[in-house]
Amino acid sequence: MSRMHREVRCLLKSVLDYNMNGDSSLFGLLSSLVGLSNGALSLLQAYGAVIQVLAESSMLEDALEVYMEAKRIGLKVGVPLFNLLLKCFVERSEVDCAKRLFDDMRISGPSPNVYTYTIMMDLYTKREMLDMDEADGILKEMEHNGVSPNAVTYGTYIRGLCGAGNPESAWEFLRDLQDRGLPHNNYCYNAVILGFCWAGELHKALKVLDEMKLCGLTPDMHSYSILIDGHCKIGEVLKGYDLLVEMVNNGIMPTIVSYSSLFHGLCVKGEMGSALNLFRELRDQGCDLDLVAYSILIDGYCRHGDLDGAYELWQEMVQNNFIPDVFSYTSIIYGYCKKRCLKEALDHFELMLHSGVMPSVVTCTVIVDGFCKERLIVEAFKFLNEMHDWGIVPNIFMFKVIINALCKEGRLDRAWEVFGAMTKRGLVPDVVVYTILIDGMVKMLNLEEAYRLFRRMSYEGVMPNSFTYTSLINGFCKSGRLPEALSFFEEMIGKGFTPDRVVYTSMIDGYCRCRDMEKAVELFNKMVQNGLLPDVFTYTCLIDGYCKLCQMGIAVSLMDEMMKMGLTPNEITYTALITGYRKMGDWDKAYEIYKIMMKQGISSDALNYHH
Repeated sequence: MSRMHREVRCLLKSVLDYNMNGDSSLFGLLSSLVGLSNGALSLLQAYGAVIQVLAESSMLEDALEVYMEAKRIGLKVGVPLFNLLLKCFVERSEVDCAKRLFDDMRISGPSPNVYTYTIMMDLYTKREMLDMDEADGILKEMEHNGVSPNAVTYGTYIRGLCGAGNPESAWEFLRDLQDRGLPHNNYCYNAVILGFCWAGELHKALKVLDEMKLCGLTPDMHSYSILIDGHCKIGEVLKGYDLLVEMVNNGIMPTIVSYSSLFHGLCVKGEMGSALNLFRELRDQGCDLDLVAYSILIDGYCRHGDLDGAYELWQEMVQNNFIPDVFSYTSIIYGYCKKRCLKEALDHFELMLHSGVMPSVVTCTVIVDGFCKERLIVEAFKFLNEMHDWGIVPNIFMFKVIINALCKEGRLDRAWEVFGAMTKRGLVPDVVVYTILIDGMVKMLNLEEAYRLFRRMSYEGVMPNSFTYTSLINGFCKSGRLPEALSFFEEMIGKGFTPDRVVYTSMIDGYCRCRDMEKAVELFNKMVQNGLLPDVFTYTCLIDGYCKLCQMGIAVSLMDEMMKMGLTPNEITYTALITGYRKMGDWDKAYEIYKIMMKQGISSDALNYHH
């Protein structure tokens, strides 16, 4: 009988393919088919076969329509077929259709079983459509209807809690399952381990692993792989390696995925020699190294500027019949751009296109950045236009690169045009874009425009960051507009930002320029009280301020204090002192400072400079 049903499904698929664009009545077609089967096939089975064929062919809307028709004519579709259709909708993230189908089942049957509820739990705990209120509702409904969740249901719910940023709640929930003797398995523990790794709480993830062992479950490959990856991502490669050794000692053979985490961790730390040694050791042991493993090492070499090492691995990868992908090409292109070898980067970009590998938006951003760093803005725009041929739409990061390059060249009008083009494309400027433009305006001493853009930014709901405030404070201080600078300084603190040494130094410099040494010293002391150590620039601002007021004793005392802290005076420091002594007519002291400066290998014409 089952063989006949398989044959019927094959026949139905052929008939459906033929009649897809026709106007034939499905009911009539299936009724005829049932009649021809001489009683071997019921109308319900025929409809079920059609629904299954449509679902498996990803024709989900058609499958849902046939399901609804079957119910309209009074057929009682079973739960397994319903679950198949529901699962297909969830896997395709067809949320509305899945909800519609589930609601129909609640109203008119058949009654959902544990698998139905678990499928819906999966829908509500997916990261892109996470809704823990709905997930909680599923558990409550199951309890109300007397349907007991299984380990998969609970594991899926735990995954949702972790995805919502609540690994602690997930851990408590898991402990409650264990205390009450409810079903749980490795997947439940692995979900909590992953949740704590996502949260950066690796010590808690390890405790979950220990609890897993204590309750009689054996950690599997996924348990260890998650932990190895988590430790490597925060630079604890040695701990990651210890876990890998423990994994092997427990009879679990690591996959290339686990080793790739170690490769990545070592590469991020710049330990390329160790990464390569591990790579070679695995290769010699017969481990199947894949394209990802090669790509990680190539990327590591490129990021650390060793293009020879990267290219050697590239050649080995190709010789081993691995075809370089977009990630591999992008790494090599990035490496060349970083070393300001734009021609070689473009050569590899052309090779990439000729090899049939389409660039990503990241690849194109690297190239645009390469052009901008060489001040080839026209070429960058030309490349931007060519991107459309590859179907690549510029993202906000690419626009940041171009706007930043234009601002550095002082071409604010052009930068503003690009900003307008970006917003017309529907891209919403973030705090980085606004800050780049504000900083460009500040550097061109266009403070009114910078202030207007700052207010527009706030109006658009984009919160300034510490860099935004630092740029504005620095600009207004250098222009002698202390009241505005102080207003930004106080606003910055009021918004919860802690001024750093650069901000304090800018404010101190501003007060020194205005000869308000009392305020300058007050800020200097506050800076030290807040645990920020002054640098040579901070001291030089104060020294220059006192020299301009001919208070040379305080100026020299500050220089002595600075040198006791291990800071070396620079040309500006010495020049301020020489100029101060000259202003007082003390040429002997001025010459003495000049000789000390020359002894330090610093040349200056301060002695010949007429104040």
